[in-house]
Amino acid sequence: MKVAIFSDSHGQGWRINQVLNEVSGINYLVFAGDKFADLNEVKLDGFEEVVAVRGNHNFNPELPREKVVEIADKKLFITHGDNYNIKYGLDTIYYRAEELAVDIVVFGHTHSRFIKEDNGILFFNPGSISLPRDGAAPAYGIIEINNGEITAEHYDFIK
Repeated sequence: MKVAIFSDSHGQGWRINQVLNEVSGINYLVFAGDKFADLNEVKLDGFEEVVAVRGNHNFNPELPREKVVEIADKKLFITHGDNYNIKYGLDTIYYRAEELAVDIVVFGHTHSRFIKEDNGILFFNPGSISLPRDGAAPAYGIIEINNGEITAEHYDFIK
């Protein structure tokens, strides 16, 4: 299963659409918050599931602040991260991940790419598709789950 991960589009939903038009074989779309309205620019059919959570710049109360989904027998915890003080470290989100017994944590908010495995839990931030703060290009992520194995990579957004 191939999961496209986006966060922090901040008015640049067309970038998500461009990636989805260029990358083949995506089964799931995950949006880790901030400007869900940008997904109005995205063709959302053809995915097994589209999962989106509310960020600190989303004011749509219909979106959850966090969500747990199962994809290919792996549990993913998706949150924007601001409500877990992610800018100050993984401690709070790590304890929540353990409490939920998840395999993967997807978050955004920092606008910086991040990947780390800790005690069997993969922590993944795709970075920002529009306004990166890590000195790198705008980015997105792909997580693949095949036969119980998880691989995760960051990709530069290229106009």
